[in-house]
Amino acid sequence: MHSTKNSHNGHIKKLSVLIHQDGLSFYTYDHMGVLNSLHKEFKHPANPVEILQAIEDCFTKEALLDEAFAKTTLIYHHNIVTSVPALLYHDDHAVDYLKYNARIIETDVLSVDKNVGKSGVHTVYIAFANINNYFFERYGSYEYFHYSSRILECRDTSIATLRPQVYLDIKKKHFYLTIFKNGTLVAQNLFPHDAIEDILYYTMFTTHHNDLDPETMKMILCAELQEEKLFDLLYTYVRDVSYIENYPKYLEHIVCV
Repeated sequence: MHSTKNSHNGHIKKLSVLIHQDGLSFYTYDHMGVLNSLHKEFKHPANPVEILQAIEDCFTKEALLDEAFAKTTLIYHHNIVTSVPALLYHDDHAVDYLKYNARIIETDVLSVDKNVGKSGVHTVYIAFANINNYFFERYGSYEYFHYSSRILECRDTSIATLRPQVYLDIKKKHFYLTIFKNGTLVAQNLFPHDAIEDILYYTMFTTHHNDLDPETMKMILCAELQEEKLFDLLYTYVRDVSYIENYPKYLEHIVCV
C-alpha cells in the first residue's frame, strides 16, 4: 500500500480506479458500498501514455467523476506483477523478482505491497509513473495497490481450512489463479485466456504442479457472469466446482478499500 498525506475530509464519497491495459473501471462508493461505476474498454492493449489519455478523457467528459472525493485509490490490474514470500524478499533485489516476468525500462516505477493480508507475501509490480503523477496533481492524496494484493486481503477468512482451495478470478482476457493448501498460500499467478480451454489448461497444470487432487480440492470461480460451458468443462476434471455466491459483494470488498 502506498499513500500521500493530504485529504479531503469534508466529503463522504470515495473513488477507486481499476487500471488495466485492456480498459478502465471507475467506482464511487461510501460506507454502504458501491454507488456508481463507469467502464471503458480499449480496442487494443494500451500503453501508459494511451491509458493516461483515456483517464483524462473520462475526467473531462463524465459527470460521475466531476466532484471531490474523500479518498482516491488506484488498483493496478495488469500482468507486470509477481508474488514473493516475505521471508525471501530483499529490497535490494526487488527488480530481480520481476525482471523474469516482464521487460523493465528505466522510467518504470517499481512498487511493493508488503505483507499482504495474512498470506505472508509481498506483491512486486510496476506502477505507471505518468498515471501516479496525474492523480497526485489532481488529488494530492491517493493510495495504490495491485489487484492481486486486494484478492489476498479479501480472502483472509478462507485460509484457515486445511482443505485445498483454488480460486479463479476471471476477467475478460485474463484470470487470477490462487491456491491455498494446508491453510497456506502456495501459488498466485495471472494467466491470459482467449477461450475457456485456456483457463482449464493453466488451472490443471498449476494444481497438478502443486500436488492437488482434483477429487478433493475445492474450486471457486469468481466472475461477473456465470458461464455454464466453463463450469461444465472444469467439472469434467474437478469434483467440487462452484461460482462465488455473491459476486457484486466480492467485487465491493476489492474496490472499496
